[in-house]
Amino acid sequence: MRKHISRFLKLFKNKWVIIITVAVIIILIYVFTRGGSSTNIETATATIGNVIEKVSVTGKVLPLGKADLSFEKGGVVTRIAVKVGDRVKKGDLIASLNSADDAAALAAARAALAEVSRGLRPEELAADQATLNTASTTLQNARKDTVNAIRDGYVKTQSALLNYADTFFTNPQSANPTINIRVQSTNFQTVINNKRVLISDIMAKWKAVTDTASIETIDVSNLISMSEEYLGTIKSFMNDLSSIVNDLNPGNSGLTQAVIDTYVTAMNTAQSTLNQAIDSVTTADTTLKSTTASYNQALNQFSLQKAGSSPENIATQSAKADQARAQYEKDFIMSPIAGIVTRADIDIGEFIGAGQSSFAVQGDNAFKIEAFVPEADIAKVALKNGADVTLDAYGSDTIFPATITAIDPAETVLEGVPTYKVTLQFVEQDTRIRSGMTANTDILTHEVDDVITVPTRAVIDDAGKKSVRLLNSDGRTFTSVPVVTGLKGSDGTIEIKSGIEAGQKVVTYIK
Repeated sequence: MRKHISRFLKLFKNKWVIIITVAVIIILIYVFTRGGSSTNIETATATIGNVIEKVSVTGKVLPLGKADLSFEKGGVVTRIAVKVGDRVKKGDLIASLNSADDAAALAAARAALAEVSRGLRPEELAADQATLNTASTTLQNARKDTVNAIRDGYVKTQSALLNYADTFFTNPQSANPTINIRVQSTNFQTVINNKRVLISDIMAKWKAVTDTASIETIDVSNLISMSEEYLGTIKSFMNDLSSIVNDLNPGNSGLTQAVIDTYVTAMNTAQSTLNQAIDSVTTADTTLKSTTASYNQALNQFSLQKAGSSPENIATQSAKADQARAQYEKDFIMSPIAGIVTRADIDIGEFIGAGQSSFAVQGDNAFKIEAFVPEADIAKVALKNGADVTLDAYGSDTIFPATITAIDPAETVLEGVPTYKVTLQFVEQDTRIRSGMTANTDILTHEVDDVITVPTRAVIDDAGKKSVRLLNSDGRTFTSVPVVTGLKGSDGTIEIKSGIEAGQKVVTYIK
């Protein structure tokens, strides 16, 4: 034993052995001391904020209305009334063929119709005249009743808006109304505020027309169509407002259930009053159409009897005249929509075949977006979702608001991936928008406000059980706590419904 100890002591007398030994000891001390503090922890603070879920897709801008036009028959083009870029109204002439033969045939058919006319005996004429007078009186009364019904519909609609719907807005009839109850998203809030501005404009126009309506001069059918269009827009606004009110509950609104029940009752009353206005106008429209048909029947009968020919002969010759007119009208292309001419691919003097498309009209300043949403995201998307759209031509700082108006139920396979076509419509018309532009679309699918949020990477998912690691006060250790998560945002944050409080630090990464 002493022999071994002696050898060991002799080794330590060698300076190189001593140096190497000291170096090894220093290295061991460094490794062990560093090993205790080598962990690098990255953290984030739980904060109160908004979590927004978006689906981003790229689509294409297309005209909302577009018509490819062609002649129903072949012939030589004799007139082109438009050029590319011209604005046209519905019914404007686009182009025409050589119509001389068809015009002559129409004139002959009309002459033949006139030829078969014969006069009535005085007593027959008097009887038919009396029937016609009665039908005319009935029609005039129906016209008066229709105008009165429309005025009544306006009053009921105004009551529904002013007495009930406007209680949910601050400054409802100004240029800047603001809804004063909770809305599920800021985008929907903007939409409903803008719709209230539109309703004020509609009511002003409607009042102006009804105040000046004269039975002798007014086109009652046009007045009905206008009133039905206004009521349809107002009903859509009421439905949107109703959905907002019915989504309220004490948890998300800060209101008592009693107040919410009062709001729901007011909204139901508003919709009921509006439905009464709609029924009033619809009933008047039905009555007017019926009395108009009766008057036209009496007038036709009187005309036929006055002509002296049998109804059968008149009907036969009238059908021939209608056929000749239809043939003549095939020599012309009339614009079916108002818009801009985008194509005119034929010259005067050229022969064009039936159905050969040579003209096109695009709806004026009305555009939509068609985009294809992948299967993984389509369940998040719903009708009326708002979207922020940027166009490559104007950069990412220029936002064009849009709303989803249609979702195809059937898939479209693109490059082997199932997708679903989603159609969006711009909220406002804008002259900068043009057909064919690339639309980068962020669809706002869900949003929660004023909730606790943390980075998504801070949440650990272990077989469906979710937790976060809270940093302890020593700054070097942490404690794992279970949490209940909510909406996952598109910006890398996630809603924490319970488990932690705002201000606590959570571990996001350990190195």
